[in-house]
Amino acid sequence: GDLAGLPRAALANRFGGETLARLDRALGRAPEPISPRRPAAPHLVRRAFAEAIARTEDVEAAIRQLVAALCRGLEAARQGARRLELAAYRVDGTVQRLAVGTGRPSRDRAHLARLFAEKRDRLDAGFGFDALVLAAPVVEPFEGAQHALDTGQRAGEADDLAELTDRLANRLGPRALLRPVPRQSHVPERAVAGRPPLAAAPADADLWPAEAPRPIRLFRRPQEVEAVAPVPDDPPLLFRWQGETFRVRRADGPERIAPEWWPGQGGEPGETRDYYRVEDETGRRFWLFRAGLYDADHPPRWFLHGLFG
Repeated sequence: GDLAGLPRAALANRFGGETLARLDRALGRAPEPISPRRPAAPHLVRRAFAEAIARTEDVEAAIRQLVAALCRGLEAARQGARRLELAAYRVDGTVQRLAVGTGRPSRDRAHLARLFAEKRDRLDAGFGFDALVLAAPVVEPFEGAQHALDTGQRAGEADDLAELTDRLANRLGPRALLRPVPRQSHVPERAVAGRPPLAAAPADADLWPAEAPRPIRLFRRPQEVEAVAPVPDDPPLLFRWQGETFRVRRADGPERIAPEWWPGQGGEPGETRDYYRVEDETGRRFWLFRAGLYDADHPPRWFLHGLFG
């Protein structure tokens, strides 16, 4: 506080520029990036080479040996890996890193080695690697799985599904592979949540309503359309979407969905919706809704939210 009120030029002349820099960082005027020390991984194996290795076959063989050694430690601790990180130290002093993840705890050596093999081309050995370090920073309790007596392989299709999802997630990214599960919300675009493919659905999640069918394709955001309806509570006689006019032959509704009144939901629109299932003259079926309650001073707004087929 005493320094903050003094002239900056006088401080710089007397104490140097470092004092001003520290003062600015303390007051939030200048950024101060930090490099935090990460906690040590609970399981880690390392292998150093007397002569640097650069051939793809040698690197892959070394990774398989590291995975096998790590899995032995995991088995002794009755744990399974959820994330593995490989650090490859090159002879020029640089470090290259690879990371793979699993949808559930695993210590299957062949499966984990295969995940690294699919990312092997991202490692550039240069003049060679003189050390490899494999760590499991994220582990969970794992008691193992029953093996089939006839083949020696794990029984059940769940294991094959887990391996497939792990390979896809590591190839495409963990956020690219999701499973839709019900979520407690009557607003259609909020009634579905994306979860990891092997994660269980919430215990209190409501199933989708069977008495109120939902379209096969639901738009991410409702698309506004021009519609003509005889009276406010009737379904539209025709509507115009993407430059094409659709004449309604059959309609069912309305299904009224009120906006959620509790805070923290966000999203648009925040009005009462009256949904109609309509079919045009060619048999195409649509899910339309009118936004807001009837108001003589404001014409109703219509939106197309999904397609049934």
